[in-house]
Amino acid sequence: RAQALISETLKNEESKFKTTLDRGLKLLDEETSSLGAGQKLDGAVAFKLYDTFGFPLDLTQDALRARDIAVDTDGFNAAMDKQKAEARKAWSGSGEVATERFWFDVIDTAGATEFLGYDKDVSEAQVKAIIKDGAMVNAAGAGDTVHIVFNQTPFYAESGGQVGDTGTITGENFAGDVTDCQKKLGKIFAHKVIVNKGKIAVGDAAQLKIDTDRRQNIRVHHSVTHLLHEALRQVLGDHVAQKGSLQGADRTRFDISHSIAIKLEDIQKIETIVNNEIRANTSVVTRLMGLDEARTSGARALFGEKYDNEVRVVSMGRIQSNKIPFSVELCGGTHVKQTGDIGAFKILSESAVGSGVRRVECVAGETALNYLNAQGDMLKAAGELLKTSPQDLLQRLTSLIEDKKKLEQDITNLRRKIATGGSDQTVEAKDIAGVKFISRVMDDVPAKDLKPMADDLKVKIGSGIVMLISTEGGKASIVVGVTDDLTARFSAVDLVKLGAATLGGSGGGGRPDMAQAGGVNIEAANDAVTAVENKLVG
Repeated sequence: RAQALISETLKNEESKFKTTLDRGLKLLDEETSSLGAGQKLDGAVAFKLYDTFGFPLDLTQDALRARDIAVDTDGFNAAMDKQKAEARKAWSGSGEVATERFWFDVIDTAGATEFLGYDKDVSEAQVKAIIKDGAMVNAAGAGDTVHIVFNQTPFYAESGGQVGDTGTITGENFAGDVTDCQKKLGKIFAHKVIVNKGKIAVGDAAQLKIDTDRRQNIRVHHSVTHLLHEALRQVLGDHVAQKGSLQGADRTRFDISHSIAIKLEDIQKIETIVNNEIRANTSVVTRLMGLDEARTSGARALFGEKYDNEVRVVSMGRIQSNKIPFSVELCGGTHVKQTGDIGAFKILSESAVGSGVRRVECVAGETALNYLNAQGDMLKAAGELLKTSPQDLLQRLTSLIEDKKKLEQDITNLRRKIATGGSDQTVEAKDIAGVKFISRVMDDVPAKDLKPMADDLKVKIGSGIVMLISTEGGKASIVVGVTDDLTARFSAVDLVKLGAATLGGSGGGGRPDMAQAGGVNIEAANDAVTAVENKLVG
């Protein structure tokens, strides 16, 4: 069943390991360049290759064996033990394990919760346990935030990617808001409740009512995720498998096994396939059956997941050529009655979330319509702002971008003319120890324009040194140019580093004839010029 996924995963792992191998061998060569036959590679270095760059110890040993160089394995193991000790010391623990153990006590007291939410939005229930600050209590009053376990509930507890329901609970002497519902130990539904009034106690009867509008939006996003999953497989390939999901009231987030970005044309194909199934308005059918029977029926299970012997199978979409509905999956979530109830579907984005995993974020139903309406309003407003129709907006934007580029180039050319003395081939330069020196301190000139300006001035000066500083955006950029006949005496790299240090920067790089650096102290621009002048004096 998972042959395509396994093949794709192996291919990706092999490609990643080749990169690791190439990088590791290069680093290994650098670290062992001074070692000869019979010597040992420092164990700490071998561990660094393993820990930082993913290069295994056995490969390091294999690579060095031909050169008769061993590895200090004791040193490697010591570095490994040290890192583990530091990791254990730094880990404080989340307390999740201890918290989960607590729920075994709760289930002994309250028993398992019966879920009624497939068919009911409202139900009567009895309070079986109240948990406050990590301990079971007998009662809770107004202002308390507690977790309550009932014998039965219409509230869906977060699982399978579907978020938990919200709603209200009321009783003869109390009322509260349910802000979340979580499943514990696979059997207990823990309702997070803010008690608004009165007092609620173990044994009390309560009416539980979910937020039906929110539940319907969740149903819409969960059902469309099933259609999306199959559409992704059809467009991208059989290797696509679910790697994680979140179905909420406002969107669905779906992670899949896929190693490259999804092309725009493929996104459009996926949207078309899903929306066609929505418009077909087929029934969404749920059945309980044995696991083997479910697989025989064509139901897709999540690879690596464990299932009970009896599973819930959700089918939706038109019957395909293999006589199976468009989507058949094992699923315990809540769904719409007809695919048409979904209304509309739109992919918002796709991105990488890890190696070989892509994330697709989508909206459906009323949320999708609101999104499309907002996009339409934005296009209309943009058209009005640019005095064109939405249909001609792209053409108008393209024209404006071209005009902007032309204006920017004109401004750049004008700055160069001003900085270099226009078309006049003679420029005024200082004579410092027999060397011509030109300096300019300019405001709001982009750093990228400094080198072309320096080249122009070098041509005009014939022989000499050019120093340009721009104080754009609160930061200083500095360029030093040296004509070829002087590079044996003066290095542009050395001079630019001197200027950068005066500007509060460090470093600087380039060639002997042209170098660039930066700094943060724009007030010291003239001081930087003076520092370079003093250097030329010697």
